[in-house]
Order: sequence, then C-alpha cells, then structure tokens
Amino acid sequence: MTGSPPSSSRVALFRVFIRRWFNWLVLGAMAGAILGAVLLLLSTGAAERAERNQVERLGDVLLMLDRIERAALSAESAQRGYYITLDTRYLKPYRTSRRDAETAMERLARSIDTRMTDEQRAEFVAIEDALNDKFAELDQTIGQVERGQLRDARRQILEGEGYDAMQRLTAAIDRLAQIENRLLDEQSARAQAAEARILPLLGLLLLLVSAIVLGAVLVARTAQAETEAAQARELEVARDRANLLAQELNHRVKNLFAMVLAIIQMSAREATDVTAYKDRISARIHALLTAHEVTQGHGTAADRLNRQGGASLRALVEATVEPHVSQDKRLVLEGDDVAIDRVQVTPLGLVLHELATNAVKYGCWRDAGELAVRWTRKGDMLHLDWQEDWDTAHQESGEQPAQSQGGFGSTLMIGAARQMGGEIERTFGPRGVTVSIAFPAQPGKAAA
Repeated sequence: MTGSPPSSSRVALFRVFIRRWFNWLVLGAMAGAILGAVLLLLSTGAAERAERNQVERLGDVLLMLDRIERAALSAESAQRGYYITLDTRYLKPYRTSRRDAETAMERLARSIDTRMTDEQRAEFVAIEDALNDKFAELDQTIGQVERGQLRDARRQILEGEGYDAMQRLTAAIDRLAQIENRLLDEQSARAQAAEARILPLLGLLLLLVSAIVLGAVLVARTAQAETEAAQARELEVARDRANLLAQELNHRVKNLFAMVLAIIQMSAREATDVTAYKDRISARIHALLTAHEVTQGHGTAADRLNRQGGASLRALVEATVEPHVSQDKRLVLEGDDVAIDRVQVTPLGLVLHELATNAVKYGCWRDAGELAVRWTRKGDMLHLDWQEDWDTAHQESGEQPAQSQGGFGSTLMIGAARQMGGEIERTFGPRGVTVSIAFPAQPGKAAA
C-alpha cells in the first residue's frame, strides 16, 4: 500500500506530459497548417496581382491598337477629302492623325516591351511596317495633289497599295489583340491553379475560425478578381464596338459631305440660271436621301432590308423611278429581289436618278413611252440593264430622242460606277438610250 501513491503520481505526471506534448503537437500542426495557408494565400495573391496587372496591360495595349487604327482611318479620310475638294483644311486633321499614330505606336512599344515574346515582336513589326507603308502612300498622294498632279494621285489611289497596307495593318492589330487575350487567359488559369492548391488545407482548418476567415477572404478576393477581369473584357469589347461604329459614322459623314460639295460645284458649271441650278442640286441631294432611306429601311419600298446588312436592289430602283410613272409613262421591272452592299447604294442611287431625270427631260418619258429595268446575277457580278423605248407614234412622226451625252451627269455616272467597282456603258439609238451597268455583288470580296 505504501507504493501506491508514488505510482499514482507517476501516472499523473505521465498524463500531464502526454497532454502537454499533445497540445504542442496540435499547436505545431495548427501553426504549420496556418503557415502553409499563409504561404498559399501569398502565392494566390501574387497570381491575382499578376492577373490584374495583365488586365491593365491588356487594356492599355488594346486602347493603343484602337488609336492606331482610328488614326490611320482618319488620315485616309482627310487624304480623300483633300483629293476630292482640294481644300487645304483637310491637311490639318491629316497631320494630327499622323502624330496620334506615332504617339500610339511609341506607347504600344512601351506597354509590351518589358515581356515581349517573339510572337508579339513579329506582330508589332508587322503593325509598324503596315502603318509606315500606309502613311507613305498617303504622303505621296497628298504631295501629288499639292503639285497639281491629280491624275497621278488618282492612279496612286486606284492601284490599291494604300488599301493593301490598311488590310495588313488591321490584320496585324487583330492578331496582336488575340495574343494579348490569350496571355490573359493563361494568367487567369495560373491564378485559378493557385486558388485550387489552397482548398485541401482549408479542409483541415474548417474547425479554426481564422482559417475560415482567411478562406472566406481568399474566395472573395478571387471572385472579385475574376469579376473585374470579366468586366474589363466586356468593357473593352463594348468600347471597341463603339469606337468602330463612331469611326464608320465619321467616315460616312465625311464622304457624304465631300459628295454633296462635289455636286454643288459641278452642278454650277452646267447651270444656266439660279432656278435650274437650285433644281439640279435639290434633285441630286434628294437622290442621296433616297439612297440613304433604302439603306436604313425607310421610304415607300425601302423596308426590304437584307439581314446581312445590305439593301434591296428592287427597293432602290422603285424608290428612284416610280415617282415618274403614269398612264403614258410605263415602267417594267424584271429581276429577283437581290441584296446589294450598303456602300453601293449611294453611287447606284445617283446613277439611277440621273438616268430617270434624262428619261423625263429628253427620253422615253418626255411625252409617252416605256422604260424597262432588268437585272440578273451572273457569278459574282450583278448586271443591270436600263432600256428606254419611245412610243411608235413618236417614231412615225420622225421625232428622235435627244439624250444628254456630256456634262456633270455623265461624269457622275462614270465616277459612281468606279466607286462601285464596276463599269457602265451607254448606247444611244433611234428608240432611246440603253444603259448597261455591271458591278460586283460582293464589293469586299471583289476588291480582295
């Protein structure tokens, strides 16, 4: 019995020793788990920071690419305006656009220079070469216009070197943007991988409030980073779309103003009095309005728009010639309701307006007769035939149609045909004029 107390004391001390070491082991395990969690959190945070930096860098790169493309388009619009109007005021926006392009290229180089890959370097060089070629062509054309070499300038424009340079520039910009988006996706994958590594440790720390708090913070930060990255992508896409729409609208408005100015200047040369001058200008600008209404789906017959963004050829013909139809002035239309590209509507509408005006003033609709407009598609080309036929009574009386073969109307029709990428041919016979127009059904494909 005397040995029992020492034995009980040793057992108690052993239990205290075991409990103490167990506590230390638990504390060590907890400290190791917390340290591991902290290290993983730091790794995940670094990955998230890298992703955010990549998002900011991508935004800056895409913004510079957009500025480069807009500057090239604005410079081209200014060059076209100067060539058409010979107004030196177009040179100021041209020089401004050139400086903007150079500044954007320098900032783009700084944005991608720190970690530029061979693939990025190749696309950057392609953008730089295409931009230099584009401005070289624009400089040469402007220089020719300044020296009065308008034919050489027109030949330079029609040779398509500037168009090819612009196509190469746009393609290189798109490829570099795709590379930057791919790098962002890779960085996002690394951030997600870093996040995945912390999940097992969080399972071991479910009973610890600190681990739960850290895990909650981590998940919240990761979700916030992914949300910010997704919002940044959506914002950049929306911004690019808005910028492209603004550029297209600006380009179209400038071209429209240039065309109206040309109509005013050229109509003045053939006008004999103020009333005739006013009537010619009003009629031709109304033709522009009619063509615009067809492209927007407005007007009497212009609501049949093609789903791919084109306009109805039949709607354009009807909107132009039907206002002149009467019992004696008959109209025959033959052809499928094919769609033409929006860029072709304005020049073709002007041609049809000039032909209809000549038919009313000089041709088959001067008194009585029949006009037949037929169109067919042959391969990649659309063929439109305009044929006037005087009534037999006029033929028996010996009266002959008197068509206008010169002046601004002829110049306008020839220029409009070239603008559509096609050809126009007129034949004057005893029964009236016959006009054949051929132009590509897909101007972008034909130009390529």
